[in-house]
Amino acid sequence: MLPRSVFAGDVEQVYQNPIMGGDHPDASPIRVGDDFYLTHSSFDYAPGLLIWHSKDLVNWRPVASALRRYYGSVWAPYLCEYQGRFYIYFPANNKLLVVHADHPEGPWSEPVDLGISAIDPAHIAENGRRFLYMNGGLMAELTADGLHVKTPPRPAFSAWPIPESTRIECTCLEGPKVIEHNGWFYLNVAEGGTGGPATSHSVVSARSRHAEGPWEFSPYNPIVHTQSRDDRWLSVGHGRLVDTSDGRWYMTVHSYENGYRTLGRQLLLLPIEWTADGWFRVKPEIATDSKIPMPIPGSRQLPFFDPSDTFQQPELGLQWGFWHEYDSTRFQTGNGVLRLAARGKSLEDSSVLTTPVGGHSYTVEVDVEIEPGCEAGLLLFYNPEHATGITLDEKGLKVRVANGLVFDEPVRSDTRATLRVVNDRQELDFYYRRSGEGWKKTEQSAEISGMDHNVLGGFLDVRPALSAWGAGRASFRSFRYWPDAVIPAAE
Repeated sequence: MLPRSVFAGDVEQVYQNPIMGGDHPDASPIRVGDDFYLTHSSFDYAPGLLIWHSKDLVNWRPVASALRRYYGSVWAPYLCEYQGRFYIYFPANNKLLVVHADHPEGPWSEPVDLGISAIDPAHIAENGRRFLYMNGGLMAELTADGLHVKTPPRPAFSAWPIPESTRIECTCLEGPKVIEHNGWFYLNVAEGGTGGPATSHSVVSARSRHAEGPWEFSPYNPIVHTQSRDDRWLSVGHGRLVDTSDGRWYMTVHSYENGYRTLGRQLLLLPIEWTADGWFRVKPEIATDSKIPMPIPGSRQLPFFDPSDTFQQPELGLQWGFWHEYDSTRFQTGNGVLRLAARGKSLEDSSVLTTPVGGHSYTVEVDVEIEPGCEAGLLLFYNPEHATGITLDEKGLKVRVANGLVFDEPVRSDTRATLRVVNDRQELDFYYRRSGEGWKKTEQSAEISGMDHNVLGGFLDVRPALSAWGAGRASFRSFRYWPDAVIPAAE
């Protein structure tokens, strides 16, 4: 990450992208008075649909989860407010569902199945009629309560013709986002494909006098688009507009960082301006890696949310998500300990507990204690077939490198150790420390730059994970994270 700009005296009132650390794709921000809330794709992790809160559109902290169990892979949700009630329309395993609440921080209802096979929903209303846009340019009318489909999906919008000279993955008309402003409805869509070549993704806009269309393409299309494989931010897309209470307008987009696709699709915030003829565009003097004035004067950009956890609370921290499950009987947390029951016979059939993080370099560390028959440790995890890290079992320590090889570390057996993984710009070193001894580095290191969607698929990211498989359970204490290039010295 680029360093924050700090001057003698006051902190410069600008921000730099990204505004969140790590993988937070398909973000869906809204303003509620002077507060902002968003959710984003949770994919294969649960609890899902994490709700974030901000007072300035730049600094975000998690406040709730809308889904408390695993419903399948959750893509591109749409958070919205209608007549004082809040809704999240979202796809899970290619089925559209909706949850609702009286407040963005919940409690949220159980999901309601809308009976539509699609992805990327977007809600809009006109004169009491409610509509849901989705991928492929389809639109369905909803019932007045927004919880059922009144008319089945029908074609309502066609793809903007991408120039033949543009290198793309596919047309892939998806990611609709809709607002009403000054008597017009504005529809943003994503085209070009989320992955693939650097120039694939883009934000395309159109407008209409009615929520159902017909739609007229913006003369400024594509609104946002990566120009070259040499740009810092690649495959920029999925743009949603949000305004401040004093009339400033912004658009969130997600993007892969050049050379660091392992971090997933990071969240960027771009200021936009309205033109005299009623269109909008990203301010031409603003680049995605510029220093940009803060949306709320007097505020300043703070460090990203810190996922470190001392496990003092009786509830699992909101930064954590389980892979393909959420079983509250499997873990117990509080008084400084997270006790995690082993799951499966190996990593391949286990469910790890993960937290997304940002930064080109970072260090993670945790204290581990195992019961007989348990293997547990600290990983950097993409999926069960592609993970690397250091684990502890009754025979001693094991190092798992990114190509699936596992090496035994020649140390005596023990049931407790402190484990550390140092990610130095996608090259990893592994350390361990046992009671009464100093830090020791393992012989093996790893390289993970290929652990990304373009290589492995899945739209995922590499993230720290706590693991336990076999029998019995593991106890974890004091999960610690150091951002950027802050690497604790090994003794």
